[in-house]
Amino acid sequence: MPSIRDVRPRLLTPENAGLTVAVALSIVGAYVIQLRVSAGVAAFLGLVILGVSTPTTLTSHDLLGTRFTAAVVRTGAACTATFVIYVGALMFVSGWDGGFLGAAVAFALTALGVEATARTLE
Repeated sequence: MPSIRDVRPRLLTPENAGLTVAVALSIVGAYVIQLRVSAGVAAFLGLVILGVSTPTTLTSHDLLGTRFTAAVVRTGAACTATFVIYVGALMFVSGWDGGFLGAAVAFALTALGVEATARTLE
């Protein structure tokens, strides 16, 4: 049975730090999108792209690093860039109406852009 001393090193991994930062930033990002667009689908897809897609891409391409602080900084920078790309694509595609089709296209373009950028950085 693992002791309490083993819990801290297991919790404070770069992957957990990156996921925690991404989820926190995705909540803020979705709230900002919801305030501006007033469409739930655009905010929800923003939540998914920031909180799920970005940390998954960083982890799968080994871009988080091995240190806790590096993972926090890299995830914060990646989520900020992803948010800017998603909002820009949302504005370009749907003109801020936040409809399902425009939000889905912005989501797909952003996910493809993040994946392409991760592959180049690899």
